[in-house]
Amino acid sequence: TSSSLREFVLVRSPCGDLSRHGFHPIQREAIIMSSTTDNKQLVSLGATSKFGHSENHLIEAKSSVFPSPLPIHLRCLSWMLALMIPSFFYIGPLMIVAPPFLYLYFPKPAVALMIVDIILMFVPVRPWPAMRRLFQLWYEPFSFRHNVADPALAEKLGTEGLWICAMHPHGIIPIHAFLWVAFCDQYMGQAYGFGATTDAALRVPLLRQLLVWVSSGSASRHVLQREMGKGQNLFLLPGGVREIFSSEPGRHAILAKRRGLMKLSLQTGASMVPVYVFGANDFYHQLATYGNKSQKKENSGKGTTTTTIGKLQEWISRNARAGFTFFWGQYLTPMPFKVPVTMVLGDPVRPIPNALGEGSLTARVGNDKLACQKVAEPTDEQIEELLGRYIDAYERLFDQYKELAGCPPDTNLQVY
Repeated sequence: TSSSLREFVLVRSPCGDLSRHGFHPIQREAIIMSSTTDNKQLVSLGATSKFGHSENHLIEAKSSVFPSPLPIHLRCLSWMLALMIPSFFYIGPLMIVAPPFLYLYFPKPAVALMIVDIILMFVPVRPWPAMRRLFQLWYEPFSFRHNVADPALAEKLGTEGLWICAMHPHGIIPIHAFLWVAFCDQYMGQAYGFGATTDAALRVPLLRQLLVWVSSGSASRHVLQREMGKGQNLFLLPGGVREIFSSEPGRHAILAKRRGLMKLSLQTGASMVPVYVFGANDFYHQLATYGNKSQKKENSGKGTTTTTIGKLQEWISRNARAGFTFFWGQYLTPMPFKVPVTMVLGDPVRPIPNALGEGSLTARVGNDKLACQKVAEPTDEQIEELLGRYIDAYERLFDQYKELAGCPPDTNLQVY
């Protein structure tokens, strides 16, 4: 039985030596004993029932708005949406660069387009909560599964505490981020906070409207601290440009060494919630990595593209502080490939271990939420210690669910 297989002890990390990432191994609790053919293997749990997570099975997401299975007209609508939303990543930038060239031959249409651009780029936009529910249409096409067995408990914990939900990998185009929008709104609506994106994306026509409608805003530090100070949970894809250009189908690699994010957690007292999405890298191909010798192999861990065009695109993207890449899915269009998606949430990683709710170690923030004690000026040692636990949490979460998500048992998560 499951009770006879589970025991809780204090052990050294069985999921891999953290020293390969530049960190000392740390102790951790909650291991599950699983039996294979002739031997036993220790697999550490990254998600436990204490926080409302299913430890050993996945749950199929069911829409609260649309019928299941989807009737033919809603299936068509879901794929039209899947084509339209990624197209904004092409159409928006083209709308910005087109007017000067168009003006040479068609002055009046060029001026009209420029006026439209200015309106779309600068006229204030407000969040549109109903937009979140529209993405529930994607549950069925992408066979969307998750590990939240007790949504009420997860929502309660997210409402009472302050969270930074960090999702990996970024993927080429983050289709899974819109699945998160629908999922969080449906299952943990009271814990829904705000998303963080680049300032450049918030000046791209159409894309700007889409992002603000789902409550995304600037990722600048002062904005993050201001909104989190109001008690808003933060959602972001911290991998950024580097993860975009390390994304290719079949690869599981994350850029987790984000010391700035660890500093933000310590300064705000917010707990880090690891979120990993199996299938996030499989929606598209991109020119930057297409034909890489590393494809379908484990990379060296550097996490960057090896092609010349890819290096050029990555250089432009880093300087522009936004990802610009040529991508394609089904039928060489922006429509993503129909791939299964599994999103798993891990247990919160406290900036100060075991500190939440313990007297003087706890500070109250906006909306009467609990947070760990704030550290105004974190030391390098505090940042490195939290980063080590953060990476360890992702490795445990990945190992716990990889076989349930359809990965071979020997699949490893590359962390760089």
